[in-house]
Amino acid sequence: MKISNIIKQTIGKKLAASNFAYEHINNTWFFTRVVNGFKETIQIDKSYWTENAIRITFMTESESVYSFYFIDGSKMEKFHYYKDEESLRDIFITLGKIIDQYALKWFEENVPKDTLPPANFLDKGWFEKLQKFVEVNNLNFKDENSLKTIEALLSSEPTEENVLLSSYFLGEFFIHTLDGEWYYDQNYGPSIKNIGGISNFNREPYQISNSFASNPQNNSIINHYQALAGTVKNLQGNRK
Repeated sequence: MKISNIIKQTIGKKLAASNFAYEHINNTWFFTRVVNGFKETIQIDKSYWTENAIRITFMTESESVYSFYFIDGSKMEKFHYYKDEESLRDIFITLGKIIDQYALKWFEENVPKDTLPPANFLDKGWFEKLQKFVEVNNLNFKDENSLKTIEALLSSEPTEENVLLSSYFLGEFFIHTLDGEWYYDQNYGPSIKNIGGISNFNREPYQISNSFASNPQNNSIINHYQALAGTVKNLQGNRK
């Protein structure tokens, strides 16, 4: 059974009519569009660890939810399971209904606001602040436990400077663990591009840190990083 063909037959035309561009990289399928300068993405991943399982994620540049958020309100990462072509097709028929009834509205309601950080923390002088921040908080650019430290800090002291320095650290963490490079995005400020060496695979550390600081109960920097790392691993593995 060809998943790509089923995706095109069930949701492809619908999303093309809504100006989503389609891209397929081995076991990951993307539908992406840009609205008022901001990217919206529907990402479909086939699990490498569990047979006949797919994950569906809806993402703006500042928020993301899995498909089950629209089905049962769950915010946890959950997979859809299928046993044959018919059950797989049913998943994408259901996805089409989710897109019509909920997802497009969710994109409209989650347009990023106040996306630029109040300072460009890549300006000269901030690197010294970052070095001190790393030393004082005993952080490591390659240790995932440091993300737990960042979460604890932003939960207890969500000051503007802590958010900025956490953003700077998170960007460097992406570069040290996944590869990538800094660039300045006109909508989001300092951002990381080409993560994992994958063209146009970008993330905005300030949005991730600021979203967590604003609502730590419903956000997770660690989960965001783990999902990102999993996608990079899948895409890099399929290039070999």
